[in-house]
Amino acid sequence: MPNSNRTGGPKTPEGKLISSGNSLKTGVYSKQQFLPGEKPEDFDELKSMFMDDFQPIGVVEASLVHEITVLAWKKLRLERVENQYLYGVLNATPNSEEFFAAGLPRKEDIVWLLEDLSVMTDSFIENHQRYLEWAKKADDIDLTQEDIDRLKDEDQDLYSHLRQVAFSRGSGSNQIQFIVVNWKGEKKKEPDLNAQKVMSILDDVIQQSKSVLYVAKHMDQIEEIKQLIRDRRLKNFMESPGPIRAYQDLSRAFFKVLAELRKQQEWRLKNRTLKT
Repeated sequence: MPNSNRTGGPKTPEGKLISSGNSLKTGVYSKQQFLPGEKPEDFDELKSMFMDDFQPIGVVEASLVHEITVLAWKKLRLERVENQYLYGVLNATPNSEEFFAAGLPRKEDIVWLLEDLSVMTDSFIENHQRYLEWAKKADDIDLTQEDIDRLKDEDQDLYSHLRQVAFSRGSGSNQIQFIVVNWKGEKKKEPDLNAQKVMSILDDVIQQSKSVLYVAKHMDQIEEIKQLIRDRRLKNFMESPGPIRAYQDLSRAFFKVLAELRKQQEWRLKNRTLKT
């Protein structure tokens, strides 16, 4: 038996419009998902603009306007995400293979520098010029422990560099470890260098410094290649069908719903004219 307290819903067109708006707001609209950085009030503003433009009457037209708003929102989202992604792609640090593929002569010993060109400061380059000169001289003589001890007192920077090279050997990386951790978890310094150890790493010191000076000499070419890499990345992105297809699908859906809304409004106006 029907509940006598039920009103049966709104009877007037105005009431039905208000009701349809409430329905959308508490139903479909509440299921609208917002990604981090998106604001519901921005969606509300966009929807309000469409409502003002189309002035929907009834639940069908109101739902079509809502659907148009969702599709427009997704197009704006896709543009934003695409721009953010493209910015990240273009500004990501080029890897060594990209440099070599773009025309830089292949030299495996400079890979560690290509991965982080920020280290190539004037002082870094000047230091390696000094390291190279010292290592070449040391390679022509038999170093004694007195030479190493004197170096430690007179040129702490060079001594520290030699320790870096010595204790990074065998690690498979040019990343240097200044500190080791003992079995108790306490940090301790690497042991002091001896003449024999220094003599064994001179070739590594020379090669590393030569690599730094090679990169410094070709920095203009490297900067040009970095721009070429950015251009190639942009070209690959523009040729990728994924984002374009997604945007086109949203556009087709948008104009399809727009056509349905216009058809519905034309039918309503025509029907009203016939009744009058």
